Amino acid sequence: MVKKVALISIISIIGISIISFISIKTYIYFNERSNKVFNLYQLNEKSNKVLPKMYQQLTKNVYTNKNITINYPQIINYGDNNKQISINKVIKSEALKVLNYYEGSTNDVTLDINYIIKINGGNFFSVQYSGIGYSKSGADPNNLFYTTNLIFDKGNKLRLKDLIKIDENFVKIFKRSTYKSQGTKPDKSLQEAAKVAVQKYTMADLIKIFNNADSLDNIGNKNQSDTFSYLTKDSLGISVSIGHGEYAVFEIKFEDIFDYINAKREVWVTFS
Repeated sequence: MVKKVALISIISIIGISIISFISIKTYIYFNERSNKVFNLYQLNEKSNKVLPKMYQQLTKNVYTNKNITINYPQIINYGDNNKQISINKVIKSEALKVLNYYEGSTNDVTLDINYIIKINGGNFFSVQYSGIGYSKSGADPNNLFYTTNLIFDKGNKLRLKDLIKIDENFVKIFKRSTYKSQGTKPDKSLQEAAKVAVQKYTMADLIKIFNNADSLDNIGNKNQSDTFSYLTKDSLGISVSIGHGEYAVFEIKFEDIFDYINAKREVWVTFS
């Protein structure tokens, strides 16, 4: 009986040791792949550690002009008044650049834009804008979607090409990514149309679109890209135009794009 108990104890110890070894190897593996930029386990949706370590206080501002309403955030109580003014100027300027779609003539434009903060933590925040724009001289209303990704201490905007290494392999991952419904009730017909539209893009098309993404400065010229990106606590979001004034948003988990993350960018410290 004593021998059996001893044998069971030895087997248990060996089993625990093997499990511990596997866990350690897994931990090291993921941290090596991510260049120790962020910890995979902290990004797990079921974890209690997904909340950012710190955040910036925000308030809502509204720009109005006739039939145009654009809601946008502003930071408050930043601690450095000059820096706060500078950051808020960038946020407002980027929010109002949606007017570039209307060639500077807004007399006959009806526009209603709202925003959602996708992440506000550490030294970085990501804001998503969406709404509907209509011009009397245009045929149909446009569903608009754009974003701003901002590093607070430097006060500068980051684009998709700053965050991610864009190449054919990244595009392949994007084409397998998850469609993200933007409404309270998922539209299955729009979801299917979005998937079909994305597959029609060539590899070269998407590489060009992604490299030009996150800019409303090129509206009307050859570098125009109606693609925008944002970050959440565990995913990269990317929007693409699918024609007829519509867009589709897809999300990719960070663990699926470890090899494409630009680890030199300080934004990733937010997720450490």
